[in-house]
Amino acid sequence: MLGLNWNNDNKNLHRFKSDIELVLSDINAKVCAIFIHTGDHPVAANTQRKIDAFLKDHNDTFDDFLEFVHIGLRDVARTARSHARPENIDTQGMIESFGTVREPYKAVYGAISGADVVRWFEENGNRLFAENLRFHIDKSAVNDGIAHTAENEPEKFWYFNNGITAICESFRKSPVGGSTTDHGLFEFKRISVINGAQTIGSLAKAKSNGVNLDRLKVHIRVISLVDTPDDFPVSVTNANNTQNDLSAVDFVAADPNQERIKRESSALGISYFYRRGESDSVSDKSFGIREATIAAACGSGDLKIAVASKRYISGLWENTKKDRYTRLFNDQTKALDLWMKVKVMRAVDARLAEIAASLQGREKLVAVHGNRFVLYRLFSEYGTSNTKIKNIIDQGKVAQITDEIFNKVKPIVNEKFSDSYPGNVFKNTDKQFEILGALK
Repeated sequence: MLGLNWNNDNKNLHRFKSDIELVLSDINAKVCAIFIHTGDHPVAANTQRKIDAFLKDHNDTFDDFLEFVHIGLRDVARTARSHARPENIDTQGMIESFGTVREPYKAVYGAISGADVVRWFEENGNRLFAENLRFHIDKSAVNDGIAHTAENEPEKFWYFNNGITAICESFRKSPVGGSTTDHGLFEFKRISVINGAQTIGSLAKAKSNGVNLDRLKVHIRVISLVDTPDDFPVSVTNANNTQNDLSAVDFVAADPNQERIKRESSALGISYFYRRGESDSVSDKSFGIREATIAAACGSGDLKIAVASKRYISGLWENTKKDRYTRLFNDQTKALDLWMKVKVMRAVDARLAEIAASLQGREKLVAVHGNRFVLYRLFSEYGTSNTKIKNIIDQGKVAQITDEIFNKVKPIVNEKFSDSYPGNVFKNTDKQFEILGALK
């Protein structure tokens, strides 16, 4: 077999012909020219004509001496899949309350015992996830949550978990269970889990901790590859692993206080946005959950929460039952209060941007990264009541106060943290407490 870097030009074609002629003396030899590319289209007509003429020229003299093989993306994917897929993961599982899909491709879905899917994992390890985009990740907050539900609320697992998706060469229902759909024992040939590795791995961990998984149910769907297109396994795997992930901010949508704040804002002629997908334009008549959270955090009187809004704002949204969230958003949180704090925050940010534009080096970085600390300090010194906020806004004092605080903070940062990058200083709670202590 001879390799050819074919750029569809006669120069390469003639060179390849010369290479072939070197082996013509051995009439028992067979030459196979393999054209492999990443395209998904047939060979261009003009190229194919040259290939056909070349084959005819040599095969007229020596029958079947030269063979041309065209391998495109689909062929490569099919070949790779046949080698990557588990060789013999043939297994079975009892699916409860099952249903089937027949068109356009066959699939079965229902609830399966957690013990069954963990058994698959114990018998096959990561081979079970051969076609998945990733294996089980041992440590993550999501997986800890899965294990926690399995251990403490197993009866709710089916409701709380997204479940498992798998593909297989084929499946069939055994006679066990009769003709009802209450229970069905299904046999799967060459199965591979394409979504749900974290669920299965977390359940295996829960089992190792002594959790009985027999009565824990997991939602499952298994798709047969019978009569599917060549690219279907890749497409279905990608689609199952590239849906929009939930962001921490999505959890605030479950808090009824957010919708109440939205209604109150609307009554004030202000638009408030707290769901992803809503308009999040910033104007003098609108604000969103991010601005509201930062302003409320800096006005909370708690420096730790203010720092969190700078360092990792998502951490304030992840659990709407925790104190760091309910300190900011609760039954007593008023839309007008949030809006007034946001207006001050915008004024502080605008003034610090002007200051930064006039500075260089570390002083410029203090102005850029110290914005949340300056805002926290302003609220601490002048209060957060609407009356006091309205007073400093109406009198145009925000810029003056910002200047005063910045001019006090700047030398402290330079003196105490001369070896630290200012961006890191203002994400570090302990260092900001030092700054606060020096100011006092």
